[in-house]
Amino acid sequence: MIRTDIFARMMTGFNTRFVHWSTLIIHSLPAAGMVLQCIHKTELPRSMRMSLHQSGEQSSKQSFPKQFECRVELGALRFHLFTDAGFFRTSCDWRVLNHNHVLYEVQFVHKGSIVLSLEDGCHEVPEGSFCVIPPGMYHSQQRPLSGEEAHKTCFSFRFDVMPRPKHEYSPGETEELLRVLQNAPFFISPDSHATAELLDEIKRELLTRPVGYLAKVQCMFGQALVDVIRSSPNIQTTPRNRMQPATPVDNRLTIIDTFFSEQFDSPLREEDLAGLLYVSHRQLNRILHDLYGMSFRRKLQHTRMKVAMDLLKHTDLPVKEIAARVGYPFAENFHAQFKALTNTTPTAYRNGASSRPDEG
Repeated sequence: MIRTDIFARMMTGFNTRFVHWSTLIIHSLPAAGMVLQCIHKTELPRSMRMSLHQSGEQSSKQSFPKQFECRVELGALRFHLFTDAGFFRTSCDWRVLNHNHVLYEVQFVHKGSIVLSLEDGCHEVPEGSFCVIPPGMYHSQQRPLSGEEAHKTCFSFRFDVMPRPKHEYSPGETEELLRVLQNAPFFISPDSHATAELLDEIKRELLTRPVGYLAKVQCMFGQALVDVIRSSPNIQTTPRNRMQPATPVDNRLTIIDTFFSEQFDSPLREEDLAGLLYVSHRQLNRILHDLYGMSFRRKLQHTRMKVAMDLLKHTDLPVKEIAARVGYPFAENFHAQFKALTNTTPTAYRNGASSRPDEG
């Protein structure tokens, strides 16, 4: 965990005027090998009544938590679960451009269905099911062919191995969890544990804030996480390999992901991101190499090209317009960068993509 004074400075990129901190640690579950800690970062209205799956127009009038982090210890693993305002605004009828995360992303579909485009094709996540997108995997969301209304709830998480786990933790449980999580694939699973109902209850607790709501939310998030892990196909197939502790990067994950995924079409500079993180250029590139295995320039180029590939594959926009949309005002530069990364031209890539049927 980073120092609180440094963390506070890192949060200056967000609206912190109404932020308050509520920290609660539960030590009452040693037999289950579970400790839960929750950091609540946004003040909510005293009274709030709403439908959890209402339309985007209605939900936009509500004030939701901007960020919520829940920490859960299972065995010797410490999990960090993250939500934002999108956890409550469930309507998802629009396209989402190609992007990736340094976190695991979990998407539960309450109503209708969503279509995710991955590098191996399109995958439909139907109502009453969920998907898990592992770190680093590029994906976009396409509009459902049926045009039906869709609603989903998303949260993300990461984990690290505690260097000094508590003595009462079972080594066997930690090994089982690592066996499932290591090299986790993208997968879709039916919500056989009714975890979506658990997430709805978490939303109600966060919106109404009755006595003891933090303790209840922490316990329910721990249960939801276990339900997701139990649904992984790696339960039967992943070998028992030990994993080195991950380097904790805390809130930098959110800042870096947002910087690239939401501003890739702008003339971004290293000093802009370094300023948000309060680090030097050298420290910034070391962080990016740890997270993505590439420099600032390479990460920006990679993000732009991945979005461009998705637009070439799923839209009829002219190549020149796509170049402008991903931050290249001169199409010649876009062509050169695209060919350097893919070894083909944008037009050839589009023609090749249109001749290959999507795999479900």
